[in-house]
Order: sequence, then C-alpha cells, then structure tokens
Amino acid sequence: MAWKSAALSFVFLAACVSAQAQQTATEEPYAPYAALIGEWDTGVGGNIVQRFRWGPEHAYVLYSTSTIDTGGAEHLHFEGIFLYNAAHRNMDFLVAVEPGSLGQEQGTLHVEPDGSIVREVTLTGATGQVSHFRQTFRLRDGAVAETGLMRQSADGSWAPNFPGSDHLLMRRRAG
Repeated sequence: MAWKSAALSFVFLAACVSAQAQQTATEEPYAPYAALIGEWDTGVGGNIVQRFRWGPEHAYVLYSTSTIDTGGAEHLHFEGIFLYNAAHRNMDFLVAVEPGSLGQEQGTLHVEPDGSIVREVTLTGATGQVSHFRQTFRLRDGAVAETGLMRQSADGSWAPNFPGSDHLLMRRRAG
C-alpha cells in the first residue's frame, strides 16, 4: 500500500511540475503588446485618447478610447479588456461601445512579422447589426506610433472608417 501512495504522490508531483512548465513555456506572451501600455493622444489635434493599462499581475490589458470635444471634455467611446489566448497565441478582446448603448466589439489582436499589432474587430450594435473593422498599430519609437482604422465594405474591400483614419498619429502622453 505504501508504494501505491508513493507512486500516486509522484504522479501528482510530476503533473504539477508539468503544468507549471506549460504555464511558463510561453515567456512573456504580452511582450509584443507591452509598448502600447500608456496613454496616447491620437488624431488631428489629439482629439482622441487611447489608454492601455495592465490588469493585476499583468493578467490582461484594460483598453479604452475617449473622444475630446472642442471644449476639452472627455467622452468615453469604449472600454474593455484584452486577454492572452494561449491556444491561439494571440489576444482576445471584448469592449463595451458607447456605454449604455448595448453595442460591443469583440475579436482578436495579433502581431504581424513586421511587429505591427492588428486588432480584428466585429462590432455588434444594439439591434444586432454586425460590421467589421481592422485597426493597425505601428510603433515608431517609445513616444510615437501610427494607427489606422479601416471598415470592411459590403463587397469585402477595406476603406478608412472616416477621412484620415487610415493614418492617425499617436503621441504618448507624458507621465
């Protein structure tokens, strides 16, 4: 009986060690996205602010985008979470759009071979209408990046979501 207990203990210990090794096999899965962490003034005159913040223990990334009106008041456009998906080796996300509207965006983020970060978006409005967007982030250095927001047309082609949205400059806020 003692050998069975010892054998079971060994199997349990081996399983625990194996699980720990699997957990750490992907070193720093958020590393390609870490450069986005911070606050970014975006667009012409910085009329958009994008915020990327770590969740506890770097378990996820909180993401929000606000618009700034001509009086300087900030209005939350959307807010949500990016979370690493180990099975697909990318990030999944879910954000609430225009809080109270029942709209949502969901999708994935992945890193392209050139280091660009691509956010593939499915927007579902409160009435169930679905549309697709693609946002790309290209980091130039620690203080400047470029983003582009494209909307998929009915024919499958991509066009800027609004004039100039295909090349928006992002400047990191001080602090």
